[in-house]
Amino acid sequence: VSPRFQKELNPEQLAAVLHKSGPAIVIAGAGSGKTRMLTYRVAYLIENNTPASAIILVTFTKKAAQEMENRVQGLVGSEIKGLKAGTFHHLANITLRRYGKLLHFDPNFTIMDPGDQKHFMKYILGQRFDPEERKRFPKPTQVLDMHSKTINLGKPLSEISSVYYPAYLYQIVDITDTISIFTKQKKANNTMDFDDLLVFFLKFIRNEKVAAKYLDRIHHVLVDEYQDMNAIQADIVEHLGKHAKSITIVGDDAQAIYKFRGGDFNHMLNFPKVFENCQTYKLETNYRSTPEILKLANASIRKNQVGFKKELRTTRESGNLPMMIPCTNLYQEAQLICQQVLQHREEDIHLHEQAVLFRAHYHTMELEQELVRQKIPYVIRAGVRFFEQAHIKDLVAYLAVLVNPTDRIQWIRIFSMHEGVSDSGASKIITILSQQPQVLTNFVYCNLVQEMQGSRLRQAGLENLTQLQQFFKQLAFHPGTKQRLSEEELPNLPQMIEKVSQYLKPMFPARYPKNYEDRLRDLRELMNFGAKYNSITAFLADILTQYNLQGETILEGDQTLEESPLVLSTIHQAKGLEWKVVYIISLVDGRLPSARAIGDEAEIEEERRLFYVACTRAKDVLYLTYPEIVQRFDRDQISGPSRFLEEIEKEKVFEEVEVEEE
Repeated sequence: VSPRFQKELNPEQLAAVLHKSGPAIVIAGAGSGKTRMLTYRVAYLIENNTPASAIILVTFTKKAAQEMENRVQGLVGSEIKGLKAGTFHHLANITLRRYGKLLHFDPNFTIMDPGDQKHFMKYILGQRFDPEERKRFPKPTQVLDMHSKTINLGKPLSEISSVYYPAYLYQIVDITDTISIFTKQKKANNTMDFDDLLVFFLKFIRNEKVAAKYLDRIHHVLVDEYQDMNAIQADIVEHLGKHAKSITIVGDDAQAIYKFRGGDFNHMLNFPKVFENCQTYKLETNYRSTPEILKLANASIRKNQVGFKKELRTTRESGNLPMMIPCTNLYQEAQLICQQVLQHREEDIHLHEQAVLFRAHYHTMELEQELVRQKIPYVIRAGVRFFEQAHIKDLVAYLAVLVNPTDRIQWIRIFSMHEGVSDSGASKIITILSQQPQVLTNFVYCNLVQEMQGSRLRQAGLENLTQLQQFFKQLAFHPGTKQRLSEEELPNLPQMIEKVSQYLKPMFPARYPKNYEDRLRDLRELMNFGAKYNSITAFLADILTQYNLQGETILEGDQTLEESPLVLSTIHQAKGLEWKVVYIISLVDGRLPSARAIGDEAEIEEERRLFYVACTRAKDVLYLTYPEIVQRFDRDQISGPSRFLEEIEKEKVFEEVEVEEE
């Protein structure tokens, strides 16, 4: 081992990095340097003659994968080629595009995002049921959610329906048939949704004959954030791990807070049973928080009955006790937060080094009002994600049909955004066009008036679709011929985005009357973003499998500000981040823990883990605030502090501070 590794890693981290072979579980407490441990392990394997292409590193976000890859490159001192680093969906996407033909599908498939799925399911339901039957049937999003849960939780549809949608249990046969049609039509259109990526990837690696070449090349598997695995992800890891020389999973069961998304920390708790002779490593040295903050966090999480036992300790010097502050009501709580934020700014703790954390977005209503009133700039890590916004999806549709012209969903979106063309009109057009193999060529060169006879398409719709024909002709065909430009011959991505933006520009004022200028500005930002891609396929795969899924964009607020703004974040969105000063607000039963969890011990333990995650975001100062009166609908409700504060009160891990009345 190089002296550098011994110098830069603590003994706990070094032991995990040097793990020889076979299965290993690394229980990594909050702020204990798990990213460092993972990157050094990859570097160690490469320095000991493992080709980078024989290593899989699975992370929960694209950003995490890129950061780790950059760090590994810095450690190894040269470019690393072929490291398979990224999310499960990214890993599945690149593998299926390479080996798709072995599974008998076209590797140029398009990826459907949730909006596309909804459109498609709506279309299928419209075809299957009359309006009266539709009223009684689950909504498109509900059918999709049931289907997704069967895949991600690995449970039969009847069980999913009885737990989550009991009112529709009597329609289970029709729901099953609808999902079956949905699956077949996706295949016919050469499209996949996010779940399909995982399903087909698992199918591929399960078929050891077909996947032998791929599996033989994988020597070491590393998986981050294992406490958040769902059933299909754990299945994938299990199959990869069986073939690899070593499999190392890293996580913290005390930070398992994604049950609502299908995450099940039992996969982590059971890992040593699934893989025999599993080696356990613990990272318990926290580099983030003061001893006082850790003492409170440790005291809280000890109340949970289920989980690995661990005790965080710190290398940092002593600081102040966390402060619990009761406030009269939500308005006084909001004023207190603003007052403390400004006071800390006077002490040279910038706004962006402070964060207000909450259980649900609506808990910030009073606070947001007060921040605006006091002109304190803030940013919310919980808005609609950039790539999920309707106007971005409008533009993406045009790019998607250039790469995969059989993608019905994108065509319906394109046609129906033209005035005079309804959703059902758009469906009819695509049905007519799909009768010929070359959908794009067929559309551009067809006689619309003749083709649309009897389809009750309004004159405005015909005129607008004629313009669309001209646009695609100029964009995607050799002048004067019916020969399409190949992807390599198309203009570069920023130019393509610019051309589509210009075409969309006249539609935006009617389509988005409130904020069309902001949306057009977003399209310009997308051009800058697209400059780093050398193909439309890579761009689409990236934004649809990674950004969209993990939601790594946040509403950035006003870029003209002189200083970075105060951060407001749900606790879920704050995971993995840290600030000098943290305020956890609305600490009353019914808010944290949420009302839904009260009375269910497993749910309360999940909420306690959420409180633990919130507390361990703080480096120096931690405020715990709650309103003594919460306004509910038309009455005031008197509330005491959250059970999470009451149960650790005797341990003297916080001090109670009274608000000074003005």
